[in-house]
Amino acid sequence: MTDIVIRYNPSSINPIEEYAVVKPSKIHGFGLFAKKLIPKGTVWWHAREQDVMIITKDQFIILDTSIKSPQIENFMIILLNYSYCERDIDALIFILDNNRYVNHSFKPNSGLPEDGTGLRSVAQRDIQIGEEITEDYSKYTIFNWLKKYNEFFDPSCW
Repeated sequence: MTDIVIRYNPSSINPIEEYAVVKPSKIHGFGLFAKKLIPKGTVWWHAREQDVMIITKDQFIILDTSIKSPQIENFMIILLNYSYCERDIDALIFILDNNRYVNHSFKPNSGLPEDGTGLRSVAQRDIQIGEEITEDYSKYTIFNWLKKYNEFFDPSCW
């Protein structure tokens, strides 16, 4: 893999609004599509505090082992569908902004930066206007404490 120069200038504005729009996807449900050219190495999304909900291991286990109403069962499905595991803090990151619509591909055009730090997505190659932004979910961490929910995190289970 070639080196990627990271263009990252964190600010109070999430760059997703500049770079991407939600539309129906041929891959699955809705997807995220480039509004303009996203050059290779561009950080097109970074999580701000208001863009995510952090669910700790202890919080998830309490929720998982509690008695659940149909509403809580539905919440768990939504939580697992729109979250990813952040290994640096051993927590689920529930995506609240439109980044939750990034679909899976084994040939992604986006992903984590090479240094492996989460909470941001980087163009792995130039992403053209109108192209769906995808990431390889199989590259994401799956925590042992979530193994019974493997189908939500492992593309081979779909």
